[in-house]
Amino acid sequence: MHHTGSQAVGRFMEKIAIRLEENTGITRIKEPVSLGIPLPRGAVQKAEQLELLDARQPASVQLAPLAHWPDGSLRWVHASFLISLDAGGAKELNLAKTELPSSTGPEPVFNQTLDGLVVQTSAGSVHLKRGTLAWRFNSTGSESVDSKVTLRDETGAPCTAKVESTWEIAKKGAVFVTARTKGQWQTQNNDLLAQFDCELRIFLETGLIQVELTTHNPKRARHSGGLWDLGDPGSVYFRELAVETTLPAEILAQVTPQAADKTSDVFHLPEFNLYQDSSGGRNWQSRNHIDRNGEVSTQFCGYRLSSPDRLIHEGKRADPLVSLDYDGGHLALAVPDFWQNFPTSVRKEENTLTIGLFPKDAKSAYELQGGEQKTLRFLMTHNSNNSISATAYAPLVPVITPECYEQADAFPWFKANAQPGVIDELIAEGLEGDSNFFAKREVIDEFGWRNFGDIFADHESLYQAEGEPPFISHYNNQYDPLYGFARQFALTGDTRWFRLMDDLARHVTDIDIYHTEEDRSEYNNGLFWHTDHYLDAYTATHRTFSRFNDSSSTPGQTGGGPAEEHCYSTGLIYHHYLTGNEKSRQAVFELARWMTALHEGQGGFLEQILALKKREVPSLKKMIRGETVSTHRYRFNRGTGNYLNTLLDAWILDENGSWLQQAEAVIRKTIHPLDVIEHRDLLDVENRWSYLVLLGALFRYLYLKRQTGSYDEQYDYTKESVLHYTQWMLSNERPFMEDKSQLEFPNDTWVAQDVRKAMLMFQASELDHENAAQYLELGQKWLKEHTETLKHSKERHFSRILIILMQNYGPQLLATQPRLSNDHTSPTQQHWSPPVMTWRLLLSRISGRVLRALVTFRPSREKSWLDTRMDRY
Repeated sequence: MHHTGSQAVGRFMEKIAIRLEENTGITRIKEPVSLGIPLPRGAVQKAEQLELLDARQPASVQLAPLAHWPDGSLRWVHASFLISLDAGGAKELNLAKTELPSSTGPEPVFNQTLDGLVVQTSAGSVHLKRGTLAWRFNSTGSESVDSKVTLRDETGAPCTAKVESTWEIAKKGAVFVTARTKGQWQTQNNDLLAQFDCELRIFLETGLIQVELTTHNPKRARHSGGLWDLGDPGSVYFRELAVETTLPAEILAQVTPQAADKTSDVFHLPEFNLYQDSSGGRNWQSRNHIDRNGEVSTQFCGYRLSSPDRLIHEGKRADPLVSLDYDGGHLALAVPDFWQNFPTSVRKEENTLTIGLFPKDAKSAYELQGGEQKTLRFLMTHNSNNSISATAYAPLVPVITPECYEQADAFPWFKANAQPGVIDELIAEGLEGDSNFFAKREVIDEFGWRNFGDIFADHESLYQAEGEPPFISHYNNQYDPLYGFARQFALTGDTRWFRLMDDLARHVTDIDIYHTEEDRSEYNNGLFWHTDHYLDAYTATHRTFSRFNDSSSTPGQTGGGPAEEHCYSTGLIYHHYLTGNEKSRQAVFELARWMTALHEGQGGFLEQILALKKREVPSLKKMIRGETVSTHRYRFNRGTGNYLNTLLDAWILDENGSWLQQAEAVIRKTIHPLDVIEHRDLLDVENRWSYLVLLGALFRYLYLKRQTGSYDEQYDYTKESVLHYTQWMLSNERPFMEDKSQLEFPNDTWVAQDVRKAMLMFQASELDHENAAQYLELGQKWLKEHTETLKHSKERHFSRILIILMQNYGPQLLATQPRLSNDHTSPTQQHWSPPVMTWRLLLSRISGRVLRALVTFRPSREKSWLDTRMDRY
């Protein structure tokens, strides 16, 4: 049912069918489409061996390798192409292997001039002027059209774009060219306000341009007392971020407020402002939108289209298309997720057309918290034949069959077209239930530029009084719904899962990760926890701890920051694989570096002395008293499990790095085949339950090692260690809810967590042939009991329950498939020394710690270490 080693590959790989369906009633004309495609090990060595076939004829395609197998063959490839499709139609293309190097299409034409870059398209040329955040479009027979990005500070004063990395080609191919520039926004006092990263994706055959602009506050938040509310001294404020396009003349604009709706009104206006102030939903005045003063920032429901002297039209949710025709030329603009990322606007004043990514019409200035960023997109075209509104608001999502993912071993424990069970029925609630993931957004109005894409943590409202407004509670990717959405999309082909994944990934990489290098090393680039349990977010936004809460889910604690027990990176890998999105790839490395710094430190005298006090000194005291001390360094919980998973994810993306060796060193210092498990006290449920997450990470490590054929001593060590614990589970584990008195909040989330135990039994059955029948029997028993309980639970629709089920989905299929004979058997006996601390080892650790403290001592480092921990500004 799944493959754990090299696969037999014929001379040619089977064609991979790519299916596209148009179900919005809009004719598509050369619409850009892209997807990530997994490939079996050894099937294709280079992208040049692949061709895209449309009705058996080669089509223009841009292929980019995303990952490789250890033998150098392609593991994932990203394909981009243009597609034309009739309204309501469907089409199937094929990616196939070819004997001859394929011709993917014409080579892009671009020139480096003294002034900058010039990219040629069929509609004209795009000029990217060196040292500016601006571009110009020229076409034969018409005047040039100039666009520039502008930012105004909190007072409305214009800021200067100081370019640090001028326009350069980041990607090129037969379909598009990507140009990129980076820099800083400086105030009129030459102070840094924010950083920018701007990317133009220019489609060569159509002239379509996708502009993607990231605005980033690189400063640290001050978070006094571990509280992260708006108004923090590390925040920056601005009044408007816009893109201004200067037209050749004052001409009428054709404005379609709801271009995704064929019945939308169309207005022809010389000047206008279409401004989306709120979501237009029933809860548009939600407390989700309070500013630093605690005031709701939305002003009215939906959008308004106005001229300088009157209100012309108003509505709920705008998907605007603005198009203009002038002598010999055409311009059209559309903004994906226009209403979802409110406030947003499009306006025209005289001969200037402006996209307000953060428009000046908002009630108050915008606040970017320390380490926060936001990426926004829009489309512009000078080709009147483009279906730009469909591309922006109802883009085609290509689908490949689940068999392709299974054949390529793209997901662990993945089986196409398996007989669905109760767990599948429960997961389907996420799309089809009354409280599906899209419906959840409406409850607290999880929209607006900072919120859109995140998941409402509705389970946090469980203990509220009937009729009480639900807590504003954000989920922040706990238990990796990103991974769950990606896997369900691959399994079902339902593009709604893809939308949920893409929206969430864009949110997580911008908002939920702390993008700074200026704070504590154990916070920098970390993932913020979800909103604190059973409390309101108030002004803490997506940063967990608010000054308005005088209690916490952690007894004795009212503040904190990013921590090891909340880190989920695997879904980011799959988002990168399925979309080619580079921000998701980089986020994996950010999280891996953060988790490394959190666990290992970054050096420095004070840091190492504190670590010595916390780790080696307690061991020293115990040994002086004659107690036995373990050699283990890392905690036996989900924090270490998350650490391992993140290191494995970084290794998958960067096989040449030291990530795998680091992960294996962590395993050695966490678990041992001779552990005295009773000393772990694993049945202390509230404090020890998450050892299940750690064991899950270890099984994933073993899976990945089998996938690459790496049956080494470390594999044997880990296998024997984890089976030592699963054998203990056979005799000792029992359902969490069997004794509710041991639980602080005995609710059905614990039933979902019990599903983890069942999955561990299935995974153990693969590796422990002697006990396989017992594992399978208990796994099936537990899975049936717990999913049946959830099926009849009033809590089954809660976000957390659905996400836990999606995260752990897959291993249950081992019970219904013929067990593959394991192609590796561990030695019958290994001579591993017991994990008992010796004086020699302890003194070695102490001396190593002291040496690192001395070698890495720097006065500036020690000062910074103190400043970030003592609320020093």
